[in-house]
Amino acid sequence: MGSPDLVGMVPEAIAGLAAVYGGSKVTRYARADRDTRASIRQAYRIRRRWRRFAPMAGLFALQAPGRLAALRTPDGFAPVPKTLIPTLKTRPDRFGVTVTANTLPKVGLTAWRSAEESLRDAWGFPRVKISQPKPGLVLVRGFRNEPLDTHTDSVLMTSGGDLCFQPGELTSEDPIFLGFTEDGEPVRLNLRRSAHGLIAGVTRSGKSITTNTLLAAASLMRDVRMVVIDPNLAAAAPWWRTAHTVSSSVQPDEPIEILREIRAEMERRAGTFWAGRTDRIETFSEEMPLILLVIDEVANYTRHPDKKKREAFEAELSAIASQGAKYGVRLWLLAQKPSADVLTTAIRTNLSSRICHRVDTTEDFLHLFPDGRDLDVTAADRSMPPGVSIASLGDMRTPSRMRSVYLSTEDCWRINDAMCAAGLQIRELPESAPSMPFDAAA
Repeated sequence: MGSPDLVGMVPEAIAGLAAVYGGSKVTRYARADRDTRASIRQAYRIRRRWRRFAPMAGLFALQAPGRLAALRTPDGFAPVPKTLIPTLKTRPDRFGVTVTANTLPKVGLTAWRSAEESLRDAWGFPRVKISQPKPGLVLVRGFRNEPLDTHTDSVLMTSGGDLCFQPGELTSEDPIFLGFTEDGEPVRLNLRRSAHGLIAGVTRSGKSITTNTLLAAASLMRDVRMVVIDPNLAAAAPWWRTAHTVSSSVQPDEPIEILREIRAEMERRAGTFWAGRTDRIETFSEEMPLILLVIDEVANYTRHPDKKKREAFEAELSAIASQGAKYGVRLWLLAQKPSADVLTTAIRTNLSSRICHRVDTTEDFLHLFPDGRDLDVTAADRSMPPGVSIASLGDMRTPSRMRSVYLSTEDCWRINDAMCAAGLQIRELPESAPSMPFDAAA
């Protein structure tokens, strides 16, 4: 038997654990935003009322008593079946509550979907989505707020306009938070693990906001070197002073030379395959950085009237699209109209990450999503609001509607000012100096 001191400490330890557990809930509630607090209270009500509500909704099963129970029953009384209720776990967030429940005999996905209206009314959700992620589990997503209608600021800046991350604090391994799907799931891009991508959309569709987030996050990564080619300066302007290489030329000559510089860097890096006994570069550093190549208004070069220059640009671009990923190059193209005359099939096939804001025609959408006619979503919808897109990237199983987080161009300039203040400025604004070749910056 334990000592009296140890025995006496047991209740105190249990009380301490209870206080910590309860304290963590209080802390989480105190730190949550208003919408998440409402969801936390709603999740509590769901759990508290569940055992009473489940039988009324038909979400229960009866377990016949065994022989031993029948023997113990007094004469004249039949054994009473045991009522089984699914076990619930709740996860609240700013959009609502996700409920995970185990299935029971005859209480599977079909039974839950039959009770959808009752669940929606009892739990107070305008919309409920029920799915089965794997056998034995049912997922009920209740929405208080619609993710596609909810404005969300970027995690890179505070509401007061201050940086949440200092220059060089992030790396290519840190995921870039791009937005939320229509089901409220976060959409993240990992530059190190992903390959190439495309952002499409007509003017005022929100394409520039998504691009702002991509470039801003990458600029704060110490093992990423940004190369921006932008004939309109829409995407490049805030990063002119600190991006490794910038070109605003409307003629293809300078962009072609930049692409050739990148291909030369790819050839130089091929030697590391032998030393590392690998077929691709997966670890990056300031000495061996990941190269993020972003080309805005790519149609300006792929549809250039000079056939020789157009073909030269496409040849370099195709080589980078097909081979660049294994050498540590991540190519992202921006286009208003991703048609076949803008991007060849060979190039488009290598752009595995795709974000399509509103486009003019169904054919434009199908160029990015060939099976788009079989999907429940489309970007060829004139009612699609700015900032909403059809996205397919990362571990997303199927294309889904996404609402991009908001990062203004003014915020991008603030981030760039902080980078310059930290000694990361490479060049002056274009009135003072032209853009630099790929291998000229430190």
